[in-house]
Amino acid sequence: MSLPFFSADDVKSAVSMQEAIDLMEVAFSSVNNKTAEAPLRVNMPIPDQAAHHLSMPAYINGGKYLTVKLINVHTNNPSKGADLINGVIVVMDAETGSAIALIDGKSVTALRTGAASGYATKILANNNASTLVVFGNGVQANAQIEAICQVRDIESVKVIGRDSTKVELFCNKLDVRVSPGNLNDLKHADIICTATTSNEPLFKFNHISSGTHINAVGAHGSRKREVPAELIQRSKVFVDSLISSYKEAGNILIPIESGDYSWDKVQCEIGQLSNTKSKGRSKESDITFFNSVGTAVQDLVVSNLIMERNTGAI
Repeated sequence: MSLPFFSADDVKSAVSMQEAIDLMEVAFSSVNNKTAEAPLRVNMPIPDQAAHHLSMPAYINGGKYLTVKLINVHTNNPSKGADLINGVIVVMDAETGSAIALIDGKSVTALRTGAASGYATKILANNNASTLVVFGNGVQANAQIEAICQVRDIESVKVIGRDSTKVELFCNKLDVRVSPGNLNDLKHADIICTATTSNEPLFKFNHISSGTHINAVGAHGSRKREVPAELIQRSKVFVDSLISSYKEAGNILIPIESGDYSWDKVQCEIGQLSNTKSKGRSKESDITFFNSVGTAVQDLVVSNLIMERNTGAI
């Protein structure tokens, strides 16, 4: 079997960040209204390699395609000069079940995860938000910045990371709005994005100000978290998928296990806001928090558009 392969460059040319942000509304809406089929992903540990493998199938009822994303996350890769995430998306014809294409999984993952934060920011952040702080200096941090700048008029971006040299190199590749930052910048941040592999909170609640919107995308395991329990307690919390969050959202699970929070305090799945035409923020001083563990439906909707724009290659 010889299948067409759509590379990272193909993904970039087929789907813009703004289009990906718009697609996230479709994805999250379908998760919430149950028109999407997306079982809990298989998360297989690879302990001797400090890694884990994820298998993520998805389908939207009535759709032309179904997809399975196969992703490997190797924690030590960045220190070796290799990518943290590698993988592929298998696209299958929904009617026949035949495999018809392969898509670079790493680039779709970065695009759709950044776009998810872009969509959440679009509907949850204050309209006049202009300052952004990003934790992390990898591929996903770049996608976060690109997405947030699509939905808000951002004047300043501060980047915080463990290695100051890597942070400076990262910032130098971007425009003049982007520069290295520190925890003191959080007090002036309208929007914060956390895109790290941290197991412990990156900051304290008293570092931030009222009215802030936070997107947390790095912690996708029950024992991992990027934010403190107090932030969860004092924010309006939204998730991408409740079913997935019950198992993998360490930012929420850890405070619940310690008795500091409960699931009934979560506002809703973010797709519910679209489906019910509701607002997540009731006043400017609200602190809003979007916890993203990721859902395969995000990969599916992006893959659908890639397929539509490359039908001549099939």
